[in-house]
Amino acid sequence: MIAFRLAAGLAAAALVFGGEATAKDLPKGGLTAKEVQAWLFESGYQAELDKDGDEPFIKSAADGVNFEVHLYDCEKDRCASIQLTAGFDVKDKMSVDEANAWNSDKRYVDCFIDEEGDPWFTYDINLSPGGTRESLDDDFQVWLSFLPDMKSHIGW
Repeated sequence: MIAFRLAAGLAAAALVFGGEATAKDLPKGGLTAKEVQAWLFESGYQAELDKDGDEPFIKSAADGVNFEVHLYDCEKDRCASIQLTAGFDVKDKMSVDEANAWNSDKRYVDCFIDEEGDPWFTYDINLSPGGTRESLDDDFQVWLSFLPDMKSHIGW
């Protein structure tokens, strides 16, 4: 009976502590635009690769909100960070007070107003050094969780 309890305890410990070893590391230096595109596809989202001049970015959407993924801190084609952005063309232009209210009440996702008075929301994600697929997925879930709040805040 003692041997059975010991074996059961070891098996439970392996389940609890063994999960850390399964984390999938991101490539050293971050991701390429094509790898970001593939990650979005694998996550179940559309991902259209586009360019702004020479700079690649990815167009996607969720919860009725179009957003873009821009790549930063790049060496060659591998980028150490990305920024998720969503801009809204609104009829009633956002005031500075409304943008400031968002920024003072919310963490993670920032709001700014463009030159036309339209709100933009941004979220930055570090991919390197030491990023994992699991941490990227978690950050993306944070972004997705804010989409309804963005729409509510601007009356979309």
